[in-house]
Amino acid sequence: MTKTLMPLHQFEHRHRVIFLFTFLASLLFLNSCSIQGVFVNDKLATSHVENVDKDDIVQSVFLIGDAGKPSLEKKEPVLAALEREASKYRERGVIVFLGDNVYPKGMPKESHDERPFMERRLNELVSVVEQSGATGIFIPGNHDWGEWSDDGLESVKRQNEFLEAKKNTRIRMSPQGGTPGPDIIDIGAHVRLVVLDTEWWLHGNPKPLYPNTHDENETKKAITDSLEKVLKSAGNRYVIVVGHHPLESHGTHSGFFDWRDHIFPLREIESWLLIPLPVVGSMYPLIRNLGISNQDMSGSKYEEMKHAFENVFSQHPPLVYAAGHEHTLEVLESDDEYLILVSGYGTSKHDPSLTHADHTLFAHRHTGFMRIDILIDQRVRLGVIEPRSEGEKSEEVFSMWIRQ
Repeated sequence: MTKTLMPLHQFEHRHRVIFLFTFLASLLFLNSCSIQGVFVNDKLATSHVENVDKDDIVQSVFLIGDAGKPSLEKKEPVLAALEREASKYRERGVIVFLGDNVYPKGMPKESHDERPFMERRLNELVSVVEQSGATGIFIPGNHDWGEWSDDGLESVKRQNEFLEAKKNTRIRMSPQGGTPGPDIIDIGAHVRLVVLDTEWWLHGNPKPLYPNTHDENETKKAITDSLEKVLKSAGNRYVIVVGHHPLESHGTHSGFFDWRDHIFPLREIESWLLIPLPVVGSMYPLIRNLGISNQDMSGSKYEEMKHAFENVFSQHPPLVYAAGHEHTLEVLESDDEYLILVSGYGTSKHDPSLTHADHTLFAHRHTGFMRIDILIDQRVRLGVIEPRSEGEKSEEVFSMWIRQ
């Protein structure tokens, strides 16, 4: 039997492709070690600034994201720590849940078999607000939008209806009904909270438009025009802009995958799926970096949203822009005199990859939340707090002055 040999040019082409893929995968792998422990930039004189008396604080804003998969066997440690810290401030405290409040696909219909289970998950977050005496703001994230499903808009509305049924004036969803925002929530005399539903920009299925607009592009223009107005009209208030998706980060959504993602790619689905798939596993990070997902910063819709907000912030910088989505704790400098906060490690179920860059002031792969304190003398302090001893204690692992 005569064998047909592969033409030489085809053989060489195939080996070039194999070599190129192996080379790229090797580069990714060799540069893919997550930071260990707490990272604090050397440019900072200290990783901790002085504590302040709670009586000197006029308002505290707590930021926690991606908390929608809490332990139901016992109190999720980070939620226990958040409840205890917020209880110190009662009505002076505002807790902002930065989206992904119900994993994995938001609030299902009442007739759905998993509805009671998902209600329990969301109730764990609601309980923190009720027990602490704080005000709770729930922002929709991509998972609350049904994880990009056709039913996404209805899923957001069902979560809103569930929260409204609590009949607690201290608990609200913002923005409501799948609208993109910005919502304005003026808190006391010193803080303006500006709330955006960033998933509106990325969701490919039905979603509401702005009144008197005819398509998405007109609505996007109306959003940025409105955002500019609410920033300009803030007066002497400190402006905290919040949404689900960060403008910068250094985890998987920004293209960083550590060695575990290359060897165990299925852990992205569930952290316990440690099935080794070397080489093949490296295809996943490579493909993600090509921009196939609009939930990643390399996605075209994400880039459009990011640039739209950055253009407004470059002219009218807020105090901070805070988000979740990336399951990390990060404090980042922007190019325009505002901080970018990533507080998306709201449950111990996450197992993120994380690196840092020159503009990273702080980063840690650990459950926790952030707190912004507005003081009587108008100083503004940021603290990053993590649970210890199963949530029975907590530790402030980083602090800095935002305004002094």
